Amino acid sequence: MNKYDLAVIGSGPCGYVAAIRAAQLGMKACVLEKDKVGGVCLNRGCIPTKALSASATALYDIRRAGEFGIDVKDHELNFKKVLERKDNIVKKLSSGIEMLMKANKIDVIKAESRIKDKTRIAAGNEEIEAKNILIATGSSPIQLEGMEFDGGQILSSSDMLSLEKVPKSITIVGGGVIGCEFASIFRTFGSEVTIVEMMDQLLPNEDEEIAKKLEQIFKKRGIKVFTKTRAEEIKENSVKTLVSVGRSANSKGIGIENIGIESDKGWIRVDREFRTNVKNIYAAGDVIGGILLAHVASREGICAIEAMSGKEARIDYNAVPNCIFTHPEIASVGLTVNKAKEKGMDARARKFLFSAIGKAHVLGETEGFIKFVVDNKTDKILGAQLIGPHATELIAELSLCVQFGITSEKLASVIHAHPTLSEAIQETSKAVHNRAIHSL
Repeated sequence: MNKYDLAVIGSGPCGYVAAIRAAQLGMKACVLEKDKVGGVCLNRGCIPTKALSASATALYDIRRAGEFGIDVKDHELNFKKVLERKDNIVKKLSSGIEMLMKANKIDVIKAESRIKDKTRIAAGNEEIEAKNILIATGSSPIQLEGMEFDGGQILSSSDMLSLEKVPKSITIVGGGVIGCEFASIFRTFGSEVTIVEMMDQLLPNEDEEIAKKLEQIFKKRGIKVFTKTRAEEIKENSVKTLVSVGRSANSKGIGIENIGIESDKGWIRVDREFRTNVKNIYAAGDVIGGILLAHVASREGICAIEAMSGKEARIDYNAVPNCIFTHPEIASVGLTVNKAKEKGMDARARKFLFSAIGKAHVLGETEGFIKFVVDNKTDKILGAQLIGPHATELIAELSLCVQFGITSEKLASVIHAHPTLSEAIQETSKAVHNRAIHSL
C-alpha cells in the first residue's frame, strides 16, 4: 500500500494547485483523477470556451477590417479548424500540468476513487493511505426535469464544446454567465440565438445597468432575449437547446457517507480552514459551494494546504474578480451600489464611458463604461463594474483596490500610461470627485 502525506481527489484548478503547494511545503502528495487531468476548467469549461471566444473575436475583427482600412475580399469560418485549435490548446495545457506534477514529484493516479475511512482511499484496483485527504471533485451542470441532457437536442455546456458544426439556431435556457458567453460566441459564428431567462435581467448576479447594457448590445446583434420568462418544455425536433441554469456538487459516489462527512444538498461543509467535520479531511473548490470560479478554487486549495501545514491562510471573498467573456467583455469585483446600501453603507456610484478614451477609438471598441462604488465616509473603493474592451484584464487593478481598501483619491493620483484603456480607470476615480478631465 502506497503511503502519502496528502491525497487529493480531483485534478482541477483546486486539486492540482493544492498538490503543488503541498509539494512545495515538503509533503509527499498524490492526485487521484478518474477523468482528464485539469478537471472541468481545462477540459470542458474555462479554457475551451475561451478558445472558441478567441476564434469568434478573430472572426468579428475580420468582418470589420474595412473600418481599419483593410479590404478583406473573402473569408470563411472553418469550424473544424476552430475545434482543432481548441483541442490543441487543451492538450498542450494538460501536458503542462502533468509536467508540473512530475517536476514536483507528485504521483498522478488515474482511477475512480472512493474514501474507505479517514486515511484510506480505494483507487481503482489499488488502495492508498494518506495522513490528510483533500476533496476537490468540483461540480457539474444541473439538469432540469423534462430537459435532461441527451447530447443531441438538449445540450449541457460540455456538449456545446463538442458540436461538430455550427447550429443554424439555438435556444439558451438560462441567461447567466455560461449562457451569455455561448450566446455571444455562436451568434458571431452565425447561429440564430434566443436566450430565455426567468429572472428580471440577464446575468442576475451582476449590476443592473451592466445587464441592461449587455441586453441592448445583444439585441443589436440580433440575439433574441426573453427575461422574466420560464422554459416549460422542449418539444421534439425543435432547435438545439443549451440548458445552463447552474451547477451541482460532485460529491456523490466518493465515499463521504462512509465516514460521516457533513454536506448540505451535496455541497460539502467546511470551516474557515476548509476542514470538514472529520479532522484530517478537507474540501475546497466548487464541491463546497460558494463562488464557483476557477481562480477561487485555486486559492481555496492553496489555503487548505497552508492550514493543513499550520500556516495562517484566509480568503477575502469580498474582493473576488468575476469575468464574463462576452463581446464586449464584462468584469466586476466587490459590491454593487445596491448591495452596499443593503448592508447599511453610505455609498455612491460614479461611471465613466469608454467612448471618452482615445485608445478605445483606436481599437474601434467604444461601447461600455466603468463604474465605481465608493464609501462616502472613507472614500474607499467598495466595488467596480465594467463592460467594454478588455474588461477582464482591467479588473485586476480594481481587485487590488477593493482588497486593500484603496481610496478613489489615491487611485486618481496614480499616473496611467497614455494611450491605454486603463486611463478610463483613472478618469473614473476622478469622476468620483467630479474632476474627470474627459467628461462633459
